[in-house]
Amino acid sequence: MHDAATRRLMLSKNLIGALIERLTDSVHEVVVEALGALRNLTVVGGEEVINEMYNKNVLTPVTALIPNLGTMIDSMFSGPATTSAEHEKRKTVWDWADNVISIIWAMSENSEKALKFVNKLNLIPFLMSFMSNVDKVPPKVIVAAAQCLYTLTDDNPDCRVVFVKNPEYITPIMNIITLSVNAEQELLIKTLACGIVINLRSVIVPKDSETDFSSIHSSILPVLSGALNYDLQKASAEAAAAAQIANAQKQQEPDLSKPNQPATTEEQTLAAIETRLQTLQLSLELIANICTESVEGVEEEEEEWKDEAINDDDMDADDDGEAEVDGFDEKKDDGMDENTLREMEQLAAASSETPMDLSGHPIINILTNVVFPALINLATPTPLSFPPQEVPTPPTVAPLITSQLATTHLRAIEALNNFLLTMADAVPGKWWYKTRRSEAEQCWTWLFQQAGTVAGKGVKVGAEEKGQEMRGIVLDAIVGCLWTLARGLDANVPLDESHIPALMGTYSSTTSDSMRVKTIGCLSVIARRQGAIETNKVIGEFLINLLKNNPSTEACVEALNGIYDIYADAEFDYDLPVYVQGNFNQELQGMVKMVRFKVRNVDRRKNKDLRDRGDEAVLNLTAFIKYKEKERKK
Repeated sequence: MHDAATRRLMLSKNLIGALIERLTDSVHEVVVEALGALRNLTVVGGEEVINEMYNKNVLTPVTALIPNLGTMIDSMFSGPATTSAEHEKRKTVWDWADNVISIIWAMSENSEKALKFVNKLNLIPFLMSFMSNVDKVPPKVIVAAAQCLYTLTDDNPDCRVVFVKNPEYITPIMNIITLSVNAEQELLIKTLACGIVINLRSVIVPKDSETDFSSIHSSILPVLSGALNYDLQKASAEAAAAAQIANAQKQQEPDLSKPNQPATTEEQTLAAIETRLQTLQLSLELIANICTESVEGVEEEEEEWKDEAINDDDMDADDDGEAEVDGFDEKKDDGMDENTLREMEQLAAASSETPMDLSGHPIINILTNVVFPALINLATPTPLSFPPQEVPTPPTVAPLITSQLATTHLRAIEALNNFLLTMADAVPGKWWYKTRRSEAEQCWTWLFQQAGTVAGKGVKVGAEEKGQEMRGIVLDAIVGCLWTLARGLDANVPLDESHIPALMGTYSSTTSDSMRVKTIGCLSVIARRQGAIETNKVIGEFLINLLKNNPSTEACVEALNGIYDIYADAEFDYDLPVYVQGNFNQELQGMVKMVRFKVRNVDRRKNKDLRDRGDEAVLNLTAFIKYKEKERKK
């Protein structure tokens, strides 16, 4: 399980094939141990091992064990064992079930081919038998069944149809959500049940129903938000202390006569913390999804120059012979879900000019008063969250906990971004940004502080040193949050003199196109504020110089769209002293051929979205230049 070198050696000697053979062994205990070894390999072996297991047809003998396993479990539910042989088998039945389900789950989670295979097995009744008997089955087995169901119900029509035909399956899952829990595994089970309900919401609430998803979200959001109540700083300290003792114990000579030693107190502590962090991550993912579904979409902005662009007869056929389509780039953030809460739609439809007290709204109340502060806590790094930035990187005290902590911070930042999106785009009049303005402004300052903590001695995003990759990924997410927050505050962010240079430096230092685009987007929003001509000039010149230096196509398109938004109206106080007197229009005129060439080098078949956005940006560029030429002549 833990010795990577030994594992690699054994895998090279056809360990997987040998274990699969033992799944048909006549001795029950051998089958159980072989299942355990295969299950461990799915945990630590990675995608390559899982693909090898699938190619060697591990699922056929594993799933062949299910009928006998189901029969044995049914007999256990019915009464005590009648024979000594049956009594002995019952001692290992839950390990047997745990390993079978876990192997199927891991294969389905990591292999599309395996998922298609599992879809044909009619596995749902078997898994639901555990969910319907939570009072009779050990928590570890219910966790495995719930994890498997969560994966199988995620965007899987073949599985969803089973629940459509058997709506009674929904009841035990909903019952689990209402249970009181007092252990980490039980909390994970409730959280997984919430995830299954979210996956099956269109089954629970059909599309033609007059109701909406708000009732589902209202029932599961308290469970998910409650799961966020965890002190990461304390857990980090406990994990470090436990890991030091456990590592010292491992240095001692093992007693090979007792291979199945019970877990030490320290190992149990680390396992409990790891389970709790996994629960946190899942809760954060589900809350992020709920927030996304609450987003109605970015409010459309009609610009005068867009109309001129539409009427302009400068429709230039591209090199594929297809007409380029003009129009403003109505951007939606990645991951926007077209499904929305009807209740949120009604709120969004209300006049933004009419003050509304939304503090009593059940979903908004939990998001603002419980979820938001919890996200701030969970996104704050601990001393154990990232490996030390030393060369060579020293061994991490508790590598599994460090990895889980970093992932937890990332999920918290992603959920925070979706919360900020919801409050900006779904709630009428940007209610949260206006009534909780101080919290929004504090969040801006806090995000910069976290960026400094995560970067530490410096991280070149996209080209991090080995072991430091999560620092770059978390930094990327933080910049995305800054962009969203700037939009929500209508560019009126509490700027420090270091913020704009820091964002510009981020663009210059990163090799990540994602980070560059987010940095440009954030700066472009800040540049739109009135009464800050010098700030606008610094950002405007930055964008123009950026375009001159042959950026990536993604950065080029985002910079152009930023310029279109910033300088859309001559009435803006910075337009004359910056755009006009800075000769920005002439600068853009000289870039048309370069931009067109760059965009047309994007293969439409490989990256249709970027090509379409690029084509639109090119057409808007010529229209925008003409619009700005005419604007002051009126």
